[in-house]
Amino acid sequence: MKARGYRTGRQGLIMLTAFGWFLAGHPGSARGESGPPDTIYYHGNVLTMDEDQPRAQAIAVKGGRILAVGRDEAILPLAGQGTTRIDLDARTVVPGFNDNHVHTFATGSFRGSPVLWGLTCEEVAEVVRTAALEAGPGVRITGNAWDYPTCPRPHRSILDEAAPDNPVFLVQYSGHAAWVNSRMLEAMGIDADTPDPEGGQIVRDDDGEPTGILRDRAMGSYQLQNYRRELLSRKAHRAAVDRALELYRRAGITSVQDNTWEPLTAHLLVTYRRHDRLTCRVSVWPYGESPWLRPLMKLVAYDDTWIRPGPTKYFADGAFSTRTAWLTEPYADEPDNTGTAYHDPDDLADLVSKAARKRRRLAIHAIGDRAVHEVLNALEAAQARYPWTKTLRMRLEHVQLVRRDDIPRMKALGVVACVQPFALATPGKDVVLLGEERATRAYPYKTLLDAGIPVSFGSDNPAEVDYEPLLGVYYAVTRQDKRGEFEALAPAERMTPEEAIRCYTMGSAYAEFMEQEKGSITPGKLADLVVLSDDPTWVDASRIPDITVLRTVVGGRTVFSRMPATEWSDAVGGGAAAPATLSRPGVTGA
Repeated sequence: MKARGYRTGRQGLIMLTAFGWFLAGHPGSARGESGPPDTIYYHGNVLTMDEDQPRAQAIAVKGGRILAVGRDEAILPLAGQGTTRIDLDARTVVPGFNDNHVHTFATGSFRGSPVLWGLTCEEVAEVVRTAALEAGPGVRITGNAWDYPTCPRPHRSILDEAAPDNPVFLVQYSGHAAWVNSRMLEAMGIDADTPDPEGGQIVRDDDGEPTGILRDRAMGSYQLQNYRRELLSRKAHRAAVDRALELYRRAGITSVQDNTWEPLTAHLLVTYRRHDRLTCRVSVWPYGESPWLRPLMKLVAYDDTWIRPGPTKYFADGAFSTRTAWLTEPYADEPDNTGTAYHDPDDLADLVSKAARKRRRLAIHAIGDRAVHEVLNALEAAQARYPWTKTLRMRLEHVQLVRRDDIPRMKALGVVACVQPFALATPGKDVVLLGEERATRAYPYKTLLDAGIPVSFGSDNPAEVDYEPLLGVYYAVTRQDKRGEFEALAPAERMTPEEAIRCYTMGSAYAEFMEQEKGSITPGKLADLVVLSDDPTWVDASRIPDITVLRTVVGGRTVFSRMPATEWSDAVGGGAAAPATLSRPGVTGA
């Protein structure tokens, strides 16, 4: 489908909306609510993600929940004295996006240091050189998200030249590797004689000398030390969380499933909620690799709809880009390397069995096909002993490569595939790492969905630098890089826009046992909504990332808007005339 101008696009929106009215029939309404709605959104193109009423025109909201959904003529008469009516002017509304896998505190911290995404090795060196001059000798220089496609040959010597008097620690975009200079290696006590730690790798040259690339647990404790410093600083902690919440609001993200890992951030989120500063719903996850943290997370004052306990997080392997994802066959460009197992199969089976016995949900990071296979083996063994394991909706996080014979097993075991389309950002890199044939089997989102496996979408921010759900929809729909320069990776795995949006809404709600509360615009559910400048199901797929989030609503409250409030609403008494169509300066396509 070719991209169309605003006039043609708007006509299309109205036609689709009209068709939706015909399908919708009478408006749905929430039971047990009385009195007029607080707010009515009308004259819109509402993509409800509700199979019983896929499209609508108007939404009534009361008490933070959806009161009714239907056609203008059915919903507008519900208005009473003081009801706020908002003319959507044929714009599109979707349920609030629910990111299935983020690191909220780390996201805010990440944005507080230079982001090196997309820079060449020389450009990274220049950023480091400038930072070192500003900081002075001896001060540690940090940065985030350099990556191999644009910086294919990182080496400590490049950073030594840029900052000879400063330790330098730059985290690779996956978060599973670091690029450091000689001063940093010295500070970490790493030299040619240092053995690889269990679960990590010190990359070496032909002479056995460290190159400056440290993978997974070889990265040492620096990140943890820095994490603790910010965590224990009230000012830095709040600043990081504020940055993350701002990103969520602007992107239309109304819920996140957060790798919180520690109780201090969870308690801070509770404080934000009590002071009406929390603008996103959060499920908080304990970190299973540190058993003493889990009991502390139980002490958090949870809330049924705003701050909820999530699954316990474990790792089965690393990442593609650092060649630490656990594969059945070696990497194409490293024929002696099949990746890194965080737990041997027996230990993995033991931890899964213990969790199943206690009816505790797990979210297990499994990227490579061998990692996925071993986790499924562990789940099968647990389910044989504890038949209720299937009802726990155990989660596999990332699932970037799967053996075809393991897909029916995922379905049989009730596994939820919690994936992140942003991993598709660099398809050329996947071909180098996996080889052409295996790369076409990577990120099998459509295959998993068609097999009846619940699929949920998210970002893994900041391990993946981008996080905007509409960009994630684009990746799932096109299977191309952001600029569309590479051919689609396995075109048969393309999703439709409707499928991708559903994975970001209902799919993610299912992944956290909240499909009865959110994920669709359905009477009785939470009023978490996003107003978009265009319809992702109508525009050319290449334009989906250009769609603008105009308004983000959480629990019926607007937490972000690109337009002044006076241009959006008109509080009127029941039966008053609708306001005229409003001008929309600066809106995409207008």
